[in-house]
Amino acid sequence: MKRLLSIALAVGFLQGALAAQSVQKPTALKPGAPSAAELELKEFYDTYADDIRQGRGLGIAGRYDSRGYYRMGNGAKQLVSLEEAKKTYTTRWTAPKTFEWRDLSFEVLSPTTAAVAGLFDWQPAAGPKGTYSYSASLTKESGQWRIRVEDESTNTASYTTAPISGDRNKPGTFKYSLTAQPGASISAHRHTSEMKITVKSGRKFILMGDLDAAKVQVFESGATFTIPANTWHVEWWENETVEEIEVTSPSATVRAGPATPRKP
Repeated sequence: MKRLLSIALAVGFLQGALAAQSVQKPTALKPGAPSAAELELKEFYDTYADDIRQGRGLGIAGRYDSRGYYRMGNGAKQLVSLEEAKKTYTTRWTAPKTFEWRDLSFEVLSPTTAAVAGLFDWQPAAGPKGTYSYSASLTKESGQWRIRVEDESTNTASYTTAPISGDRNKPGTFKYSLTAQPGASISAHRHTSEMKITVKSGRKFILMGDLDAAKVQVFESGATFTIPANTWHVEWWENETVEEIEVTSPSATVRAGPATPRKP
């Protein structure tokens, strides 16, 4: 009897093991691969871009939360109802000449909430292209992602900088790039260290020295010049320009005020 029981238990165990092996496990995403929610968000923003380029205002408005959304940007906050969004995008909004998302990042916070951050390039029907920062909070409604908070902000300075080498806060040589948008300008200022500037592309306009008597200097792509330390100067750009700047750190920038002498 004991032997028969042992055989039955062994057979039952073997059958259970074989059954367990026959059940396939769900295929796991490869490390670093986007999740299903991230793929949904990517598709949402790809089709969002298509709606913007094609001028489909009603399609854009339909991407917002049914409760409305918080419109943020450049120091402002406003709760916009869905009906108001529809009215804006179908009667007052104009599609751009060109539009492109740049460097969007998706952060899935829960199965029904996500955050998005990135940039976009926008060129109006008449005017130069501008780059804006973008961030949004999205929620899921009936299985669809909808925007609850959206921030679109422009760089009011109209130029950006990025480090190349060195540290601006530590003694030594610090090198960085500056990208100026068409129409960007910097009012009268001076630096406590000499600056060596190479125009990599575009064209740079500058007044240096005695600003009451200085003549405009123009530096084309490929030109290199130096701004001496503590020299007042005014800079502006008429088309997109990229510069490479080298300075000895630490260096401070002094802005001119109404009572500031504008002479060397």
